[in-house]
Amino acid sequence: MLATIACREKTSPVEKTIENGTEVIVNHLPSNRNLKPRIFDLKQEIVIDLSSDEFVKHGLSDPAGFEVDSEGNIYVWTQASNQDFVYKLNSSGALISAFARQGQGPGEVQFVTDVGLISRDELMVVDSRQGKSVFFDFNGNFLRQRLLLKNLPVVIPQKNGNFITANLIAEPSKIFNSFIYNIRGPDFEVIKEIGKGKYYKPNPEQKFPAINPTGILGISTNLIFFANSEKGYEIEVFDKSGKLIRIIRKEFIPVPLSGKDKEALLEKYAKFPPEIKNKVVYPNVLPPFQTGFADEDGRLFVMTNEESDLRGQYWHDVFDKEGLFIGRVSIGNYGTYGKSQGFLFTLLRNGLLYHFRENPAGFKEIVVYKIK
Repeated sequence: MLATIACREKTSPVEKTIENGTEVIVNHLPSNRNLKPRIFDLKQEIVIDLSSDEFVKHGLSDPAGFEVDSEGNIYVWTQASNQDFVYKLNSSGALISAFARQGQGPGEVQFVTDVGLISRDELMVVDSRQGKSVFFDFNGNFLRQRLLLKNLPVVIPQKNGNFITANLIAEPSKIFNSFIYNIRGPDFEVIKEIGKGKYYKPNPEQKFPAINPTGILGISTNLIFFANSEKGYEIEVFDKSGKLIRIIRKEFIPVPLSGKDKEALLEKYAKFPPEIKNKVVYPNVLPPFQTGFADEDGRLFVMTNEESDLRGQYWHDVFDKEGLFIGRVSIGNYGTYGKSQGFLFTLLRNGLLYHFRENPAGFKEIVVYKIK
């Protein structure tokens, strides 16, 4: 691995500077721009079809995300259900149990926006409709619940008792709304704001971009990564307390908006009335990245807009925990043009990569890869 990193540094020179007291890592383009350095390959192990009769008969109609515990059990969750919201699978994908019942009573939920592990034997289910978080053990037994603050569509539990949240701010401007990302303490007090994002609204009075700014929220054991494409290819790195410890930048070659991309966008806005369609601004190039995720060891995977040599897959730039670009890996699409179902539905756990995707028929499945 050390030799691999050394090789990458020779082809991708790194510049380290200090800006306003913060370390900045600038990863320059390699001398050979055709080089597609890989840090590992992926071997497909299993594919879990979440539309199978076994899942459907137990009420899993539209999976929205998943989590994986240290034993390799997978917790698939859905946002709306008439039965249960969380489905526990073993490492082979067989259904073990279902829990988080639909309802309004203790331990019951109505609209799930996140499920997260908060310890080695406990997980939290966020119900934004009822404004509460519900805690279960890994067998699905109800433990306790607590009320959440209003207007927090995203609540991600941390193992240190804190939360990362995103709250929607309705701006006076008719052009966009804002998302504010905070680290909050156990009682939801704000510890640190870590970033902001915008969502531009279709507007008949002013022009608005066809593609909204993209973002990254990556969470590892000790680090939090945040990026907003309006700043370019720049990722801010925080410790768990919210202290900014590093900024990662990378030179890149912009990817032009292709004819196929524009056709997809035109189709998206075709349903709007003419006075809105005429205000859409189509870019010449795509954002520097689509989304990203971090693994437990602090490596950051940034999904670019560069298609790889494998159909339907994109190059992911990979940075080590020090912010150095160490290579690329090809992974399937899970978030193009705002189609992403959430923050983290490709993840690395227990030496395996879990990838949440739609199959050609449009149904959700989880692909588990072994890292080679």
